[in-house]
Amino acid sequence: MTITILADAATSLAARSVASGPPSMFPRAFNDDVSLFMFNLFGMTAMTFLGAMMAGKQARRVWIQRFHDHPKDPVTIYRAILFLAATGICLRCGAEALNLWGWNQDDPVTTARVIMAKRWIDPIALGCGIVWMTLAILGEPGLEHQLRKAPLPVDMWSRWPELLRAIIVVVLSFFAALAAVCLR
Repeated sequence: MTITILADAATSLAARSVASGPPSMFPRAFNDDVSLFMFNLFGMTAMTFLGAMMAGKQARRVWIQRFHDHPKDPVTIYRAILFLAATGICLRCGAEALNLWGWNQDDPVTTARVIMAKRWIDPIALGCGIVWMTLAILGEPGLEHQLRKAPLPVDMWSRWPELLRAIIVVVLSFFAALAAVCLR
């Protein structure tokens, strides 16, 4: 099936559309607006990596606590909700970032393959979002009940160093997008 998809990319409507479109450095939807393209490239790239970091962190926590936590424990549901939300964001933004980074009007076949990959990834991201929202709705009464129990220590200030990696990813993504736009 993969060979068929890749072989069909050369003759696909997407490839013909890219090749026959007016000369442009960016996809037509951006109307040659450099700043709009750059901020979309930056945002999608940053959120791909931040989503992957969050999904990986939650997957690691689930794995470490697999013998301690029960599947119906509020913390397990909470981790599953965060994992699915982060995975959905990572996949959706990653598919769009792939599309933006892979745009090349001079190579319509590769661009068509990237567009097709995006179309295959998007339903998986949508599925993660549906399951995430379903778990959030179904688990809400139990989670709220647990969160209302006293004492609930909230110590957000000790977690600020955790955001340093996220800030670094955001800054690097911004400069990568800026460089990509300036060097096109």
